Amino acid sequence: MGIDTTTWLCGPPVRHGQFQQYPSRFIYNLRRTYPELVEPTVLHMFSGASDLGVTTDYREETGADIVAPFDDIPRPDGSFTGVLADPPYADHWQGQWHGGLPKPKHVLAEAVRLTAPGGLVAILHIIIIPAYRSLNVERIALHPVLTGPNNAIRVLNVFRVGWEEGDGGDLYLAERRRNGVQ
Repeated sequence: MGIDTTTWLCGPPVRHGQFQQYPSRFIYNLRRTYPELVEPTVLHMFSGASDLGVTTDYREETGADIVAPFDDIPRPDGSFTGVLADPPYADHWQGQWHGGLPKPKHVLAEAVRLTAPGGLVAILHIIIIPAYRSLNVERIALHPVLTGPNNAIRVLNVFRVGWEEGDGGDLYLAERRRNGVQ
């Protein structure tokens, strides 16, 4: 089974509100492709101002549901059906982040810890994040996210947690196709 590499055509983030928002049309593409990632039981990391699911951010001023460091979120293992993360990735955002930039492997590790087996973890970043074998994840998609000229091309890295060959993962993907979700 191959991975989904469909390109998502989005626009730049809206010009008002919190800095570092999702690109325009990103949530539209997310709802269309991974509706399970916009459910109320999904954790949205680094997105305190979002109105989707449960939000977490290190910065109190964002109004996040959970204010905590990204690598030590005070919830039990498997608390969420999925995690969507949009961590800062460029040095010019580092001052707003109050410290060093989060390393993608550490973001993925905490997201996997918080996601129930079979759930999805999606991380929007400028790099392709390895599917670390030690984290027991399977990469199911790499979506290039285009936001217009002079903007960085990002990639939505999508992983399924706790997947092993023959454990029903193939049934999960087949069910998504039957429901019209590629």
